[in-house]
Amino acid sequence: MHPVYIIIIAIVAYAVIMGVMALSRGKRSHFVCPKCGNNFQVKGAKYLFSPKTFTSHYVTCPKCGYSGMMDVEPGAK
Repeated sequence: MHPVYIIIIAIVAYAVIMGVMALSRGKRSHFVCPKCGNNFQVKGAKYLFSPKTFTSHYVTCPKCGYSGMMDVEPGAK
């Protein structure tokens, strides 16, 4: 097998594994809106593709519509 194919397979496998891990974490995490105090979760794709830092994500509160960086709170809501 050509080395380029091995590198491509490794990159695809890494992307799939990281995506599954992120979606799994998204199901176990929630956010608390700093404006209204609403406790909510976001769907997998929004969790995965939202702008983020190490500890927070840019999300929108479904109750009041506030958009901003919110800390990820571990555990079920």
